[in-house]
Amino acid sequence: MIYFLFDLDDTLIIHDHGRHLNYEMIQPDYRLNNLLSKLRGESHIYTNGTAGHALECIERMNIKHNFTKIYSRDTLPFMKPDFRSFKVVQGDIQRNYNDKFLFFDDQLDNLKIAKSLGWFTFWIHPDYTEAGNYSFITMAFPNIYECLTYLENKY
Repeated sequence: MIYFLFDLDDTLIIHDHGRHLNYEMIQPDYRLNNLLSKLRGESHIYTNGTAGHALECIERMNIKHNFTKIYSRDTLPFMKPDFRSFKVVQGDIQRNYNDKFLFFDDQLDNLKIAKSLGWFTFWIHPDYTEAGNYSFITMAFPNIYECLTYLENKY
């Protein structure tokens, strides 16, 4: 089985740094919904935000039905990038030794830990062209749309 784990803030939803996220500004994201619905596997949110924050965002974006579970700072004993957080998530999800984990995040320290567990890592960041400097990045893209479009027929 393939498991897709998505960070929320600055990966699935982009907002200006230094500004408080206004939920009223979040609109349905039909393009993202379409791309997520084509993934052949199980998708989860894995965020350092709260479960309530994640749920509010994915409901407003109209993408909630694409996700099986939300892993958040109030549902896990440890936060990213603590290695134990990744182990708890993997232990909760993994059913077989051959399961694959694809992890999408904007933070390098999170990706580094995920890679150490054998996960495929996708850096979603404006500086994605710098990915060659980091051996723990499987692939990098400027945004989640380009990433999921690339993966569309691969997973």
